[in-house]
Amino acid sequence: MRTDKEPIYPVEPWEVTETAFFKKETARGDNGFSAIERNNYRNETTFALSNGYIGTRGTFEEAYDFDIDTGLEGNFINGFYESGRIRYGEANFGSPLRSQSLLNLPNLKETLLYADGEQFRMDEGTVTEYARTLRMKEGTLERSLIWTSPGGRRIRIRIGRLVSFEKRHILAIRYEAEPLNFDGELTFVSRLQADVENHTRKTNPIVDYGPFGRRLEPLRLTAEERRLYYEGITKGSRLTMGCGSSHRLWLDGKPAGARESYETGELEASVSLTLAVRKGETAALEKMICYLDGEVSMRRAEELLAEAEATGYGGLKERQRACMDHFWETAGIDIEGAGADALRQGLHFNLFHIFQSAGRDGRTGMGAKGLSGEGYEGHYFWDTEMYVMPVFIYTEPGVAKALLDYRYAKLPEARDRARVLGHDKGALFPWRTINGEEASTYYPLGTAQYHINGDIAYALCLYFQVTGDVEYLKEKGAELLIETARVWADVGSFAECRGGKYCICSVTGPDEYNVLVDNNFYTNLTARENLRNASRAVRYLREHAPERMEELERRLDFSQEETVLWDRIAENMYFPYDEKRGIYPMDDGFLMRKPWDESKIPPEKRAWLYENYHPLFIMRHRMSKQADAVLGMYLYGNYFTEEEIRRNYDFYQEVTLHHSSLSTCIFGIVASGIGYREEAYRYFSQSARMDLDDYHDNFYAGIHAANMAGTWQAVINGFAGVRCQDSGLSFRPYLPEDWDAYAFCLRYRGRRLRVRIERERAEFTLLEGERIEFWINGRRAAIEQEGGSFVEAL
Repeated sequence: MRTDKEPIYPVEPWEVTETAFFKKETARGDNGFSAIERNNYRNETTFALSNGYIGTRGTFEEAYDFDIDTGLEGNFINGFYESGRIRYGEANFGSPLRSQSLLNLPNLKETLLYADGEQFRMDEGTVTEYARTLRMKEGTLERSLIWTSPGGRRIRIRIGRLVSFEKRHILAIRYEAEPLNFDGELTFVSRLQADVENHTRKTNPIVDYGPFGRRLEPLRLTAEERRLYYEGITKGSRLTMGCGSSHRLWLDGKPAGARESYETGELEASVSLTLAVRKGETAALEKMICYLDGEVSMRRAEELLAEAEATGYGGLKERQRACMDHFWETAGIDIEGAGADALRQGLHFNLFHIFQSAGRDGRTGMGAKGLSGEGYEGHYFWDTEMYVMPVFIYTEPGVAKALLDYRYAKLPEARDRARVLGHDKGALFPWRTINGEEASTYYPLGTAQYHINGDIAYALCLYFQVTGDVEYLKEKGAELLIETARVWADVGSFAECRGGKYCICSVTGPDEYNVLVDNNFYTNLTARENLRNASRAVRYLREHAPERMEELERRLDFSQEETVLWDRIAENMYFPYDEKRGIYPMDDGFLMRKPWDESKIPPEKRAWLYENYHPLFIMRHRMSKQADAVLGMYLYGNYFTEEEIRRNYDFYQEVTLHHSSLSTCIFGIVASGIGYREEAYRYFSQSARMDLDDYHDNFYAGIHAANMAGTWQAVINGFAGVRCQDSGLSFRPYLPEDWDAYAFCLRYRGRRLRVRIERERAEFTLLEGERIEFWINGRRAAIEQEGGSFVEAL
């Protein structure tokens, strides 16, 4: 576990800055690529912007011609995908037949600047005072530099970019150019480039299906009246999208006229705007870009662009800052202490990216890579429910609710999937998906991960516990719990050989190196809790909303007898247990497997076992890719003693390789709870900067959203010991040795609570809402009114 990697970017708590760029580089490594070229691909993810509906990678307006190994232009709409027939060498019954891949869409960011005919390019002429900065407080990306052309013309260039949270269809750019040593003509050329395709073989190398080649068929392409517009339909999924841009020109803050010209081709269009500028004057192009899907039309695009133009880039920037202020006032974590800036920067970076990545419309979810790249084909996994959702539940419950709405909206597809798997009732959610159907082609690592049902149920119940939103339970939550529980009641059996206990066979837990196992500890644990909570939800509705319960009984063909079975299963769930070690093995066969000998594995093959070894070789060894049983003990720690958790942690610490980015944050949280504070801090330190410092050397394909969210949990659920279960909100805080203090806020049942942890005291302040009760180190505490505080000695 590394925690000592040198920061890639200057350490600034609220900003991430690239201080130099060179496209051309003669010194190359053994792999044929220069560090500069590799870094460009990575930096495109670092500086990606999104708002949960549209996303754009941090590529340059100049649209440099990087190849498939060194750069990727990327623009996406959440939920907009291409599909195609999946090719199998040997297909099983129930294997997905159609692929789903987040589709790379036409690019409208491209903006070329000419000074008296000389084109601005950072790889020609001379660049000084260069900085490209992600401003995480403001939610904007800015680039500034002075460029001296080969002909000696000096220009100060400033470019701002944002993807609007307020206007979800809008990406806005303000491009400023100020001649420093000449009078002459400046020309802005804004382009629409629709000849785009996905980098599937680079970003998803083990997938043997597309989309390959250009997958959008153009329906309309126009360039007129300072507007560019494209409309297209996908070849496979037959989804329709549109995109357009508008352009306004300013000279020293006043509207400016220009000489205009237009060009159109089959797949590209451009508008050129030329104006005369004197030395010291600033010409600015404000460019509004819109993307939309579904019912699209040129008229609708023009309306969206006109609304954005009326607000202007300055107005959009102000509103963006207001939106970010609202987010940071609750989600932000303040750390005090020498050397804390690097951790603050990592936390802010992680929180910024997950905030901007989440779907907010109830019909889309959140991909494991957000909208920052093509990794995992844009699929939604359990990452959302188990890692990201808790952050939003405590800080932005409206976003959490929208993500739950997405799962509820996909119940019909989940019901269909359950039937394919042989379940007459209930719903089985897909392991990876965009449209609600299973998209995982390798069932041992996909469909076999039945725990996805329990994961969704966990997130749903945490939402109820923290928000107290019983109306959502009545409207949608109870139905989700019932339908997921029904599958658990059918997938297993009461096994005589296990003393009549309920066993679940042939499943894969979170650990993807141990697949198709019997009685995976994590799966059985989440299944039991799913059944218990579904039974509780039914009882609640019978008492408090009988009409809604009767409606569900009729529509779902549901009866009281099912809950009797659920309760019996929950009371008799089987868990593997080793008396000698006092631990819960991950599954029935885990301790029978051959011990893993890392010394026999070459270093270059250790991180990517499935790419270097046959699955059977991996599955026969006693080792784990990531947190599995340990994750279960974190989620449901109230069922285990601290000593039990410690014994299991010690065992799994020895056999876990942490080959998944989802792993270290969980081990760190559990280490906090059992007093392994130095170890917890090391895990947190690595997780906090895992993407920012590219620990896994794969950040180019997109963010690791789960780990990013896991670092927030490491502080709040780890160091501060926050839990929310039936007894209410509780804290078991401590201060890491290297810190002087830390502070954060939580939303709990309509209140906003600020928590500050120092070496010998913990202070709780009620910032919003009425009286609040909570537990601190096992003792009940209360704050009677807004503005009040409670202090506990530590």
